[in-house]
Amino acid sequence: MMKTHDSVKDLGIAALDAARDLLGNVPHLEAGAVRREHPLGSARIDGCIEFEHGDEAYALLIEVKRSGAPRFVRSAVYQLKGYLEHARESAPGDSGQQWIPMLVSPYLSPESRSICMDHGVAYMDLVGNAHLAFDNVYIDRTVAGRPKPATRALRSMFTPKAGAILRVLLRDPARAWRVTELAEAADSSLGHVSNVRKALLDREWIEKQKDGVILVQPDALLKAWREEYRRPVARRISGYTLFQGKQLHERLSGTLNPEPQRPRAIYSSNSAAQWLAPFTRGGMHSLYADEPGARALKEVLKLTRAEKGANVTVSVVKDESLLKDAVQPAPGTFCTCPIITYLDLWNGNDRDREAADHLASKCFPWL
Repeated sequence: MMKTHDSVKDLGIAALDAARDLLGNVPHLEAGAVRREHPLGSARIDGCIEFEHGDEAYALLIEVKRSGAPRFVRSAVYQLKGYLEHARESAPGDSGQQWIPMLVSPYLSPESRSICMDHGVAYMDLVGNAHLAFDNVYIDRTVAGRPKPATRALRSMFTPKAGAILRVLLRDPARAWRVTELAEAADSSLGHVSNVRKALLDREWIEKQKDGVILVQPDALLKAWREEYRRPVARRISGYTLFQGKQLHERLSGTLNPEPQRPRAIYSSNSAAQWLAPFTRGGMHSLYADEPGARALKEVLKLTRAEKGANVTVSVVKDESLLKDAVQPAPGTFCTCPIITYLDLWNGNDRDREAADHLASKCFPWL
């Protein structure tokens, strides 16, 4: 417990030091008192820095939050504005001092910074992002990248187990989901669904409604996922087949299958996109499979080893949910679902990304 208290105290001190350093960049600014846990009306703000600039007196009123997730930032912004409103009502006359509300956190994402900007609240984080405007002073500083903890937290949302849950939500963004329903649809545990649900709520990508949670920002979710996407862990088999076009598809029509009772194999990447949203034809055929499915593909396609000129790539995936989520755009034809197809293409070459954009225009009108 003492460790938690000390870490909060250290964050408050670091926030005040960082804010004071930021003000130190302003020419002709005279710094005054610096106070922690400063009373503001009947409330108590985390910190206050008084200063003068020109002929005006200012007070930078600082609220410190350990988490800079949008959900907590929005709450902090409302809290700051409430403090100011209450303080103005209870202030004895006009003190002549202008108050500037500021939110400080270890890291603020672009979404969190936008919330502050929309509500006229200054901000800064300990990574270096900052925005402060008063009188004729305007500071706006953006630092590329994220700190490692924030990066790990975001990537943890897109693990294979979490991905199965996210695909269910993205499949029908307008549907409300209860935890038990979502767990059943994603074949996931209640605990894991609850963890993903909390992370999505913190980022304001989903909202609570009376019938469950609903995905209100599917575009933000998918854009974040495509940037953090890692191709499925797989053993890759490359080979050459003499079969092409209609003949190849006819041979595969009895082999492609997503059911666990039989060898499983499905089209992936550009091969899947040809059925979901045709864009361009290429000479490479891509498939996901389990081990029995890979053996079946080798036999049906008469695959031979090719040091150069391979035209078939089979990825033997460990994440079986990718096979379970297969879609059937035509009888006997099974492909990776549109979400996975899109993510695979987006993380390919420039031509693949064009195919991803085309697929999105057909399957994700909200993107």
